[in-house]
Amino acid sequence: MNIHRYSLLLIIVFFSLTSCLITDSVRSTRFEIMKPGVYGVPKNLSVALLKSDLLQSDTTNFQYSNGFKNLTDPTIKYQAISDTCVYALANYLIKEGYFREVINYSDSSNYLSKLTEQSTSMTDLFERTKSDVCIFLDLLNFDTFYITYSSVPFITHAKLRWTIAVKSDSTNQWHEQTDTLLYYKSQVHRYKDKKTILKQLVNNSCQYLGQSFGTKIIPSWVNVDRMYYRSNNHQMLLAEKHALSNNWVKAAELWNKETKNKNQMIAAKACYNMALYCEMQGKPEVGIDWLQESSDRLFHNCSEHKINCQQYMKVLKSRRDEIVLLSQQLGYPANNPITE
Repeated sequence: MNIHRYSLLLIIVFFSLTSCLITDSVRSTRFEIMKPGVYGVPKNLSVALLKSDLLQSDTTNFQYSNGFKNLTDPTIKYQAISDTCVYALANYLIKEGYFREVINYSDSSNYLSKLTEQSTSMTDLFERTKSDVCIFLDLLNFDTFYITYSSVPFITHAKLRWTIAVKSDSTNQWHEQTDTLLYYKSQVHRYKDKKTILKQLVNNSCQYLGQSFGTKIIPSWVNVDRMYYRSNNHQMLLAEKHALSNNWVKAAELWNKETKNKNQMIAAKACYNMALYCEMQGKPEVGIDWLQESSDRLFHNCSEHKINCQQYMKVLKSRRDEIVLLSQQLGYPANNPITE
């Protein structure tokens, strides 16, 4: 009896160990997906970019710390660097071609002072700028450390505030943009003109900040990392080879066949990988079904794999909601949403 109990225990231990070996074959891949704009500004509108300068900093010199005391660089003025920020936003929006027209008023200080007087209503502003959307840079402030002997010579804590006003919406939207930007010594040394390094770093930071805000306004492509399962099965190896060569259609054909494999571990891996392909095709709902199938295929209790499936399900559910927003922002009809 003891021998039988011992044998049964060994069998249980064996299956508990082998059942989760599937998680040892996890790999990672990277691809691009389109993310919706945070603020849902519709496509094909006319946009005006303006500065309102709530801090009245347009004539203020740029201050920074060298590690011992606060200094001023008279060659850097907030008026100029805030213009750089708005220009970067304008250039990004123009390049993406999402809006019908992008007009940058940031350098027209006299004209803007008339437009942004308290007596000027938003209705008047839309009329005078001939725009459907007005985007304001309300403030820009840098808290900067420039320490030449440090391994990270340039560190700045940037704070910006933007306002987005859409003609068809009476409610304005505000965005507090905070970023910590740093440049390592190797990056700083790339700048040839040593006398103006600080100014170049500040301008480069403003260009990044303007473009970065642009990705919040309109849909943008971003890289995402996703896991997949590999296997020593010949067809699975061939599918992986196709996938790594960006021939995902061919990879999916092979994975789909292997979802019917009698080896439940191989079938579970193939089902999971089919969910990855479905996300790439803009079909997260179908991918969720594949993940449920993958989770159910392992009749042994493999908690790690089930967790992997559940986590990816959450990602695909979120992706499903994003695709709905993308369809709205890009003007696709509700009964024919966007697919990637």
